[in-house]
Amino acid sequence: MGMTPLEGLLMGTRCGDVDPAVVLHIESQLGLSAKETDNLLNKKSGLLGVTGSSDLRAVIEAAQKGEARAQLGLDMLVHRIKKYIGAYTAVLGGKVDAVIFSAGIGENSSLLRGLVLEGFQGLGMEVDPELNQQAVGGRQGDISTPGSRVKLLVIPTDEELSIAQQTLQVVGTGSASAGAIAA
Repeated sequence: MGMTPLEGLLMGTRCGDVDPAVVLHIESQLGLSAKETDNLLNKKSGLLGVTGSSDLRAVIEAAQKGEARAQLGLDMLVHRIKKYIGAYTAVLGGKVDAVIFSAGIGENSSLLRGLVLEGFQGLGMEVDPELNQQAVGGRQGDISTPGSRVKLLVIPTDEELSIAQQTLQVVGTGSASAGAIAA
């Protein structure tokens, strides 16, 4: 994420990275104000704008049934994730220890993980299809093959624990209630 949540990957309702001139084009072609364009890019774009649904599960199901717009949305998401993995691999000088899949999509879509990792074998990222299938529903797992130079991990997100830990850091351990949170 950059200055706003729009930067980055294609999301459920957000466009992700776009050519800055797209904003000007949208405003001039559709006659939208800056506020209306902001609403369009944040709440009506991404998977929703391409497929009609912001729910990746529904998009995958529709793509598997042969719906072209759903397949386009899935392809766009996979392409963007691959671009980021490739870019950050270059930034790290090719020295990648692990690729971690987390949060709703990363934890629960073995199909998406498999599609994203296709083509990265030359960079030492080899996914075990069976382990990938097993690492769903909140199950943590290493989905890499024994020969993979890069660990491919599925790690469930625990936002509540993270919030509690950060709150504890802010308030300190001086009160009984703060200590109780850490327990």
